[in-house]
Amino acid sequence: MFMPKLTYERPFSEILAVAASKSPTPGGGSVSAMAGALGASMGAMVANLTQNKVGYEEYWLEATEMATLFLEGIEDFKKLTYADMDAFANFMEALRLPKGTEEQKAARRLALDAASAQAALAPLEIAQKSFDLLLANNRLASYGNAAAVNDGAVAAIILEAALRAALLQVDVNLPSLADAELRQALKTKRDFLEERGRTLLQETVELVKSRAVGL
Repeated sequence: MFMPKLTYERPFSEILAVAASKSPTPGGGSVSAMAGALGASMGAMVANLTQNKVGYEEYWLEATEMATLFLEGIEDFKKLTYADMDAFANFMEALRLPKGTEEQKAARRLALDAASAQAALAPLEIAQKSFDLLLANNRLASYGNAAAVNDGAVAAIILEAALRAALLQVDVNLPSLADAELRQALKTKRDFLEERGRTLLQETVELVKSRAVGL
């Protein structure tokens, strides 16, 4: 596995410094995953402030399950961050393969095809995870602690942004896919995620506006 210059164990200020540097990673896909992790943390907070809260007894169990779901989502986004950086490293490694002979050219082409597919699939997984949590967050917004549910709108905004940002990385890599059938399948999926994600964001924000209360 590629050893990234960025890990979640580093101070946040160092993570930002690496992201802002000339280092090619973290790039758009991995930063999208990091944003998704922050969005998931807001969903977890709303769930945590709902469980065991007086007046929300009928939702305690589900809120506890939601908190677990979002916390697991944070861990998934961490893994997806590294997977995206791995995909970039593998693509660059394929580009550096020799191409002096016909055999080398053929081997390089196969390696580039595989690396291009990985480079498209990695951000698509980030978009899918963002969508899954957007969907869960929409449900949470319908009953979550009204004093904290505004942060559910924040979760929705960040998760949808992570989704769209990741899809931009999919778009960059789709044209490089040699497999036309795979290319079309990924495009169909990315189009669904983009359209449905936008709808979920709008629905969640409007729902939160109808329920949120002041401090």
